[in-house]
Amino acid sequence: MAEVARSSRRFRVGERVELKVSAIAHGGESIARFDGWVFFVRYAIPGEQIIAEITEVGKSFHRADAVEIITPSPDRITARCQYFHPGGCGGCDFQHITLNRQRELKSEVITEQFKRLAKIDLTIPVIPVTDVGHGDNPGFHYRTRLSLHINKDGRAGFHKARSHEVLPINECVVVAESLHLKDVLAKSYLGVSQVQIPDQMRTEQIVIRGKSYLFQVSRESFWQGHIKAAEVLGEAALEILQPERGERALDLYGGVGLFGKLLADHGAQVEIIESSESAVRDGIANLKEFPNARYHHGDVAKKIGEIKSADIVLLDPPRSGAEFEVLRKIAALAPRAICYISCDPASLARDSARLAELGYEIASASAYDLFPQTAHIECVFSFRRVIS
Repeated sequence: MAEVARSSRRFRVGERVELKVSAIAHGGESIARFDGWVFFVRYAIPGEQIIAEITEVGKSFHRADAVEIITPSPDRITARCQYFHPGGCGGCDFQHITLNRQRELKSEVITEQFKRLAKIDLTIPVIPVTDVGHGDNPGFHYRTRLSLHINKDGRAGFHKARSHEVLPINECVVVAESLHLKDVLAKSYLGVSQVQIPDQMRTEQIVIRGKSYLFQVSRESFWQGHIKAAEVLGEAALEILQPERGERALDLYGGVGLFGKLLADHGAQVEIIESSESAVRDGIANLKEFPNARYHHGDVAKKIGEIKSADIVLLDPPRSGAEFEVLRKIAALAPRAICYISCDPASLARDSARLAELGYEIASASAYDLFPQTAHIECVFSFRRVIS
């Protein structure tokens, strides 16, 4: 496709333009092109003809909000949240889109990221996570942890879209009802800038393959945000790694021991590396009945050098992905299987290409819709060693 010459026209913030939306972008915005310029548009759906109001003028692209829909998509619905609109809350991206179409768009993002960043042709469906929601309204009331920002008047809320300005709220339709959010929002928080919910240590329970597991999680420690995420990801990891008694397992970015505990319970000798001090404290408590599991506190890229062998490796890195040195040392250990859990398809695509260079190819790929109404995607990939 020939590139259209960019016009010298000067656009202004607040100006309205008519756009044809063509595709979805990584991050949840839709893409439109006009006069040779690229626009990233919120509140639109690929295929729609819209009127958009420009919110940001850049050197190589502009940002805008859809304020009028000329030709609506058949997948357009009315958002449930009173704060989901231009100038409103930035927590959700897709409340105006049916759940099925949300998942299709997320699948398209994965395909595009792997083609562009890894030169890999990959198409996988995004799997819905069931047993969450209420009656005819699935995809809501699933989130069990969140950070609230506090404005100058002491009121809690979320940042506005593309802004650091705090929008006070009275409700959030994606937050689990067990958090009693309305009671939390009714309080005044003068003197603080942020509030974590839950705000104290709690016990999380999951059931995998008919067995119950308990986890201590401090306020400062990470735990999956979706009410079913730990169970879904734990089951997926076990299915990929198939741990055998006595095997040496390496759990990187191991957190409070979710995956380490499952691997240890299946008889593996588990080495867990985690940089967060609070997560390590929680993890040691969570695995106290497993002498076959050991924590290493420190930077993963440095601590992995202490590991001399591994039959299976699991890594669940932050959004930025794994450092190249970590991937290089994983490959040097020559594990029979690698399970990579990722919350960002861009860093996963980059790391998949790096693993290919190091002798590991994708063996299986799955994606889960653990964050309905948002652009976030959770992927679980397995890699196997290529025998040359």
